[in-house]
Amino acid sequence: MTIERPEGAGDPEYRFNLSGMGPAKRAMDRLGMLSHGHEPLPWPRIEDFGLTAADFAAERAGEVSPAVLAFRAASRAVSDWQAERPTGIPDYKIGGTNDGWLVTPAEIRAALAALAAQPASARAGTFARTPRWEGWVDYLTRAAAHGGFRVE
Repeated sequence: MTIERPEGAGDPEYRFNLSGMGPAKRAMDRLGMLSHGHEPLPWPRIEDFGLTAADFAAERAGEVSPAVLAFRAASRAVSDWQAERPTGIPDYKIGGTNDGWLVTPAEIRAALAALAAQPASARAGTFARTPRWEGWVDYLTRAAAHGGFRVE
């Protein structure tokens, strides 16, 4: 994960391995920090833009067509989407794929508000039982102030 606008944010990266992300995601779910019921928008298909693998090979060589730019913009619209009134971090954005999802500041603030609303005993228990929890909450707080973070 990488903070979107890292200037002044401290260490912009945070990494979970597979065994670390699971407990953190379960803790976030228990504490109401995740939102459910949102399906990601469908990813654009290269065929819909008249593109082939050769177009992306040309992009790597520095030749970017308007169709590739349009495809990239459509892909970014999917990865950056957020609900009108976020109630937490959408569960599909973390702990599943590294598709470049943007976890937005509003989603993070909603998740942190849900955490703050929990009884002190629930928060303390999670900090005690979940490895790296304190660092994760610190990262979320910093990311919320710096454009969110991208899951890559």
